[in-house]
Amino acid sequence: MTGGSETHLGGRMLKTVRKELRTALSWKVGVFVAALLVLPSLFGTVISDGYALSGSADFFTLVMAGVLPLIFPLLAVAVYAVPFSDQLSNRYLVYTRIRIDIRRNLATKALANLILAFIVFFLVAFIPFLWAFFIEPSLGVINEYHQSRVSPGVVAVSPSTINTFSQLLAIGPWAYGVGYSLVLGLNGAIYASLGFLLLFLIPNRFVAIAIPFVGYNIFNFVFGVLAIPQFSPAIVFPFNLTQFPMWVPFVPFTVLIVVALGLAVYVHRNTHRLDVLL
Repeated sequence: MTGGSETHLGGRMLKTVRKELRTALSWKVGVFVAALLVLPSLFGTVISDGYALSGSADFFTLVMAGVLPLIFPLLAVAVYAVPFSDQLSNRYLVYTRIRIDIRRNLATKALANLILAFIVFFLVAFIPFLWAFFIEPSLGVINEYHQSRVSPGVVAVSPSTINTFSQLLAIGPWAYGVGYSLVLGLNGAIYASLGFLLLFLIPNRFVAIAIPFVGYNIFNFVFGVLAIPQFSPAIVFPFNLTQFPMWVPFVPFTVLIVVALGLAVYVHRNTHRLDVLL
């Protein structure tokens, strides 16, 4: 009986999460996400004539190393947490707690936030990957790659040695594209979760939303000054750094997970005492 009730509860939870995801995808969020998915590839293609690109991997680097690394946490929080903050401002959750268990309601929204951010930022990397490695080469939109710009006697650099994660190119382009997209999706989900959880702890929602972005840039600066940029949060965009072992980007990622779990536990234990929910 216990197993059956747990299965029923899990199924009902998933149904509620799907409903929440459909609700979250308003036309405004849809336009924002569509722009986020299309603009990097479009911008990279437009400026590509000013660069001597050596192949698809080099073009992918150009696409992903634009503005996105500078405002990544802000974009992650904007997908779900920013629209959700309106529910806290107009006290929507306070009114619904009479009909719906508040902890279950928050768990549903937290899971929807995490899933949506993961999918969006997986696609933020995967769509440019498809464009750079398969679609653009078949269309020939940009100038031919300058494969011959290597001085005589100099061995051409293998794409699999250019930067962190490009080691996966030794397996194949799909391993690289899917692998890197998974990493970016997971990082996007963590930053989105941090912004979501901070909304319950900080009275000013604009400050709560900005903290992941500000912390991201502060730590990037600090680790840059310390000459260990490979351990900064920006290592998830490793395109301007030399190649490091693939475990290195998971060091700051693990720290972020620990912080997010700590915030989640605190919010769960203090749900009935948080000012924003009273």
